[in-house]
Amino acid sequence: MRALRYDSFGPIGAVLRMAEVAQPRPARGQVTVRVHCASINPLDWKLVEGEFRMFFKSKPPAGVGTEFSGTVEALGSGVTGLEIGTPVVGYINPNARPPGALQQFVAVDAKDVQPIDAGDMERACTVPVAGMSALQMCRLAEVRSGNRVLVHGASGGVGSFAVQIVRALGGKPVATGSRQSQPLLATLEPEASIDYTAKRPESWGGPFSAVLDCASTLGSSEVAVLLSSGGRYVRTLPAFPWVVLDPLLNPLRPIKHFTLKLAPNADDLRTLLTWMRRDRLRPVIAERFPFSNAIAALELSKSGRAHGKLVVHIT
Repeated sequence: MRALRYDSFGPIGAVLRMAEVAQPRPARGQVTVRVHCASINPLDWKLVEGEFRMFFKSKPPAGVGTEFSGTVEALGSGVTGLEIGTPVVGYINPNARPPGALQQFVAVDAKDVQPIDAGDMERACTVPVAGMSALQMCRLAEVRSGNRVLVHGASGGVGSFAVQIVRALGGKPVATGSRQSQPLLATLEPEASIDYTAKRPESWGGPFSAVLDCASTLGSSEVAVLLSSGGRYVRTLPAFPWVVLDPLLNPLRPIKHFTLKLAPNADDLRTLLTWMRRDRLRPVIAERFPFSNAIAALELSKSGRAHGKLVVHIT
């Protein structure tokens, strides 16, 4: 089968290659999925370039990609509730195993896939990582009905989900993005949208109950301006040494700082898929790529110019 691989850490344009590898067979409790679509996340290229080699099981040689949709190709022993040919969406947890969604077939634990409608392949593949990240950030931030929540970097994959999830939980989202992203932000229906390139954080309308930093770019002084005492700040990506120090310092701080550690689980994925089917959650797909052009999708993600999710059609 064809798979996007890398044999050493480095720039994505230099180290990524399309390879022929053996088709995986399902172990006990696993299913093999014929991948139809895979979705790109910034974490994908950051892992290839070795940014978080201490935090994830992504040491080369390895594959690329963490969320996908497709059809069940084979069942391992002990698997119930799924049949060959069932359309599913699933994820690969890079905390537990090397990534590898950008390939023609993938073998994963049956608990890590959920049945979907055949017509939802493209939309559903954007949900497991980005959607679940946004939901779990809201949980860390203790988003409740009536809370004013700033979503920084709201035009990206996680941010576009976070605005909608804050609203689904009864909160009042305020979204930030570049001038070019303002039309997209309007479609997410936040309470207000802000061009962060034109206004300083002290004029963004704070203080807020929580800040979801989906771009992971806000500094401590900016967070202090944006949050009220007792507020909670959550960032998507780890930053050393704060990822270690924050849990120790939080009991002493008036403002609590957290880093998301995504914990994929079936209940959260089912919740998100239910919201999607009921049109309470609308994945924002910015661009689509053929499998042969998957590296270009990763390069676009790295450029920071993508607004919404990028989808690669494998089959």
